[in-house]
Amino acid sequence: MKRFLLALALVCSVAQAETWFEMRNQAGGKILLLMQKCSGSDGRMVIATTPEGTNVNGCWYYFADMVHIVWTDAGSTKTSTFDPKDFQMRERK
Repeated sequence: MKRFLLALALVCSVAQAETWFEMRNQAGGKILLLMQKCSGSDGRMVIATTPEGTNVNGCWYYFADMVHIVWTDAGSTKTSTFDPKDFQMRERK
């Protein structure tokens, strides 16, 4: 948990478009926590992918030691909560 917080603080304090957090999702794709801010929100962008190429978008927030995602695609709003330990930091080198 402390590693996630430290990595999150470092990544968010430096504008670095080549760093993100990811985990596998139940659909066989990935959930990607990006560092870019959501438009009109304090959250940051999130994308969920599937092997079929479907993407779902939203905003993620770190609060109360959990990653909270508000999915906003297709005109409806759904929420998900994840343990930060489920995500791995990735960097494009």
